[in-house]
Amino acid sequence: MKLHGWMLAAALAWSGMAVSAGNMDDLRDDLRAYVNKVDATVGVAVMTADGDTLTVNNEVRYPMMSVFKFHQALAVSDYLDRNGLSLDEMVKVTPADLQLNTWSPIKDKYPGGVELSVGDMLGYTLQWSDNLGCNVLFDRFVSPEATEAFIHGLGVDGVEIRHDEEDMYRNHEASYENWSSPYAAVQLLDKFVEGKAVGEPYYSFIRYLMLTCTTGTGRLAAPFKGSDYIVGHKTGSGYVNADGRLMACNDIGFVLSPDGRKQYLIAVFVRDSGLAEKDTEAVIATVSRMVKDALLK
Repeated sequence: MKLHGWMLAAALAWSGMAVSAGNMDDLRDDLRAYVNKVDATVGVAVMTADGDTLTVNNEVRYPMMSVFKFHQALAVSDYLDRNGLSLDEMVKVTPADLQLNTWSPIKDKYPGGVELSVGDMLGYTLQWSDNLGCNVLFDRFVSPEATEAFIHGLGVDGVEIRHDEEDMYRNHEASYENWSSPYAAVQLLDKFVEGKAVGEPYYSFIRYLMLTCTTGTGRLAAPFKGSDYIVGHKTGSGYVNADGRLMACNDIGFVLSPDGRKQYLIAVFVRDSGLAEKDTEAVIATVSRMVKDALLK
């Protein structure tokens, strides 16, 4: 990864006139009517630039899956900062690490092991959702429990992180124990984009990775294809449970105007979907389009 790209995001200022929230009550009613027809439990949270919020089905605990790699990135950055380390700190991926039979571009590219910088590892986890890289970062720097404690320390309580990717691979049901409410997700996004979660250079680097995320383009970002608006996001996708339902299909992110001003934050979590993954992704895209049409008039 070319680390000189870190500061690309710094040119996008968060300050500026907030977008009009419009009629949030009408939007909430429309979203609720839509998701109630879906063969799944769908949770939504939206926060505008001026702090107006709405939630739908927020009381449910949604398995985050790889969404928690955003939480991990923040906790790892905090660890580096507190210990006088940089994103150039090198991490060795050993043959023992490679034994995990899971999605991993790192493993595919370096089957014999490799030494990568923390910045590169975060690039793999945030942009490619690399499960091996996620486990290595949990092992070398901040555990799942310590990551949860860091998030709670930011004042975001509606989230639990108890397991790493290997735990969830070995016992798919453990995925339900890494959960978040939709509102907790937008709370955390708000802490992040306002610079209250991590400082520089970690803030600009993570933001750049989210703005250039390569996974889940058919979810939150789908309605913005061909648009000048800018979307930074992190996805998560689950296993199929014992009932044959997709445990999770998620996306959380932020939307910027063409000139870089924050418009709104959004989280969409889909739990126990009876639809195929492609159709479940389309549910997230539809919710994203409804919010876009209501707030970006």
